[in-house]
Amino acid sequence: MAVDSYDEIPYDSTPIYETHPGNLALSGALFGLEPAPAERCRYLELGCASGGNLIPLAYYLPDSEFLGIERSAEQVRAGRALIATLGLRNIRLEQADVLALDPSSLGRFDYIVAHGFYSWVPEPVRRRLFEIASGALAPQGIAYVSYNTLPGWR
Repeated sequence: MAVDSYDEIPYDSTPIYETHPGNLALSGALFGLEPAPAERCRYLELGCASGGNLIPLAYYLPDSEFLGIERSAEQVRAGRALIATLGLRNIRLEQADVLALDPSSLGRFDYIVAHGFYSWVPEPVRRRLFEIASGALAPQGIAYVSYNTLPGWR
């Protein structure tokens, strides 16, 4: 994949409290779902940058499984280096374009998170995000999609 701005200027990658599976499970329970417990769940983050949100979750929830998908090869490389340093075995970061992902190849996830990128990508990518969530979300799963401005700056 060609070098792009996300390789040259890394996206800020930090923990996002609202996306903790315990918080998502509580929200789901309030709406009548029976979500998977945070301590034993499968969690997918689309647009994970260097894993700043996923790596702490993987560290503190060792019986859960985490997968991060990121377009930037450089950010994935940086995240993988930290994962190796910490010796984490319950997390993977994969470099891929959301448009090319096959939801059926990912398996089912209890939680799917896409934080912050929805507002910045074109319509085909936004549409694909929901196709992936629809195809990969477990029956009692929860998808969390955040945005910091409406698409097209409206």
